[in-house]
This record gives sequence, structure tokens and C-alpha cells, in this order.
Amino acid sequence: MRWRATDRFALMDEKHVQVIELRGNGGLGVFLRVGDDQRLYRVAPVRDPSQPRFWCLAAFECSSCGIPVSGLAIWAGWWGSAQMELPAILDTIKADADAWLADDQCVKLRQILQQPRPPLQMPLARVTRHDADARRDAALAETAERAS
Repeated sequence: MRWRATDRFALMDEKHVQVIELRGNGGLGVFLRVGDDQRLYRVAPVRDPSQPRFWCLAAFECSSCGIPVSGLAIWAGWWGSAQMELPAILDTIKADADAWLADDQCVKLRQILQQPRPPLQMPLARVTRHDADARRDAALAETAERAS
């Protein structure tokens, strides 16, 4: 793996990328967080579509708890990697994500990670049947009161 020195210095002005360890994180893959944003990105090996016996790395945008926002990769690189090379590549990312992102193959991913993103939407609160029935009854009583 090679890193260009000029890219290393350019990264100093950018937001820091940190590796996040999630509880129960099994398998190969690394979660990255940019700056103090709660959004995570998972970098994980997937089959290289042009050479199915080889692998590549793909990045997926995830929620703050590590669930992919969509099944679509936002970036892919390290094409044609052998399966036995994957643990070493992922260990390199874990050791120094910023240095790994300085590699020529990661320029597009680094640009994507540094883009401002809208805040994540909060999940909708679950409403129990009891609460829903109580709200409906209150709304009906209010409507009946206004009608009289």
C-alpha cells in the first residue's frame, strides 16, 4: 500500500476519521465515524463483480447504531484483492484510518466522508394500542363537544 505525502498533509485540514468498535461486531468490516457526526460508514469486503473469485472493499452509509441506510455501496475500491489479503487491509484501516484514506484508491471515499450531511432522522416513536385508543377517544369527545 502506498500513500502520497501531499495527501497526508492535505488531510490535516479535514475532519478526523475514527474507527468505531460496535458491540457484537462480527465478521470482517470496519465502522468509521467522521468528526463528531453520529453517522457511521461500514467498510467491508464484498465480491469483486468483474472477478468473482476476488474481493474488493465497499463502503456503506449506516445509522448511528450501524444499520445500513440502504443496501447500495457509496464507494468501492481495492479491486482484485485475494481473500487472504482482506484481514491485513482491514487491520491497516483499524491502525490508522486517516493514513489509509490518504491512499490514491481512497480519494473518492475521502471526499464522500468529508461532505456535509443532513442530520439523521430520529426514528418515530412507537405508539402502543392503548395510547392510540386513548388519543382516538379524546379526539372523538372533543369533536362531539364542539358539535353540540
